Amino acid sequence: MTDITLRQLEYFLAVLDRGSVSEAAKECRVSQATVSAALAQLEKKLKVTLIARGPARRARPTSAGREFGMHAREILSTVSDAVESLNDESSLLQGPLRIGCIPTAAPRMLPGAASHFVRRHPQIDLSFVEAHPMTMQQMVLNGEVDVAVMYRKQIQIEGITRHDLADVQLHALVSADHPAASKDGVDIAELIDDPLILLDSPPTADLLVSQIRGVGYEPTVRWLIPNAETIRSMVGWGLGFSLANAVPHPDTRTFQGMPVRYLPVTNPEFANTIVGVTMAGARLSKKLTAALDILRRTASETDPHRWNDPNKPTRVEG
Repeated sequence: MTDITLRQLEYFLAVLDRGSVSEAAKECRVSQATVSAALAQLEKKLKVTLIARGPARRARPTSAGREFGMHAREILSTVSDAVESLNDESSLLQGPLRIGCIPTAAPRMLPGAASHFVRRHPQIDLSFVEAHPMTMQQMVLNGEVDVAVMYRKQIQIEGITRHDLADVQLHALVSADHPAASKDGVDIAELIDDPLILLDSPPTADLLVSQIRGVGYEPTVRWLIPNAETIRSMVGWGLGFSLANAVPHPDTRTFQGMPVRYLPVTNPEFANTIVGVTMAGARLSKKLTAALDILRRTASETDPHRWNDPNKPTRVEG
């Protein structure tokens, strides 16, 4: 068998993830020469080019490199699981864990999850990636993240497994002086005559428009905007309403300090679920199981129905 070391695989994947030998060396706490030598030895053993060096010394995987990278991650994960299995104490979980998340859910999910990990599993080397839903699903398939957080209705790629984290109720975002602003909930019919401002993050806008049409209405989409904070400000100025699954604390204001309201959409057709997705067939290690448990706890702690709970802690407890 070709003599390949785990260290070579580790350095190769670091180059893949960081995009350069220098950044990979920093992550692995070794010299650039060490990483370069390991990569050259690996390519020589395999008799194939894994990394293409581009402008500004950027490193991009070849097609062979991408394919080999998926298997390399699985190998290192299996070794990590084997070591992990020798220790029954979940508090001693260690090693890398990469969590991906769509940008709209990231403010809700990532800070709380990070706090839990730092307190309960400090030896885990935690990293986060934010990307749009389609990119996030592809990263799961490529083994670039261990688990990704998104919404159930955004899943459009086969080969991934869904793990439900929490039910989600769609909310309408309206200005503080909107006629419906004082209500506890709103039917989409009450907003349909207003301009709609949607997040430009495929397939989110198309899905929402399709759902609105499914209940018999034709929305007037005024703008597609890629930044949720910009949308909140647009709504604060009274330029339209928006729709969101992630709901911040009710004290949240626009960039300019204007108040807005998030109203639960009462139409049952808009119910959704926030989920963690993993590669289909991947074994749920203790580390990944712990990650899903923490993500479920974080989703529960940030449920909009709990914002006014007087017993809810202002910070995540370990």
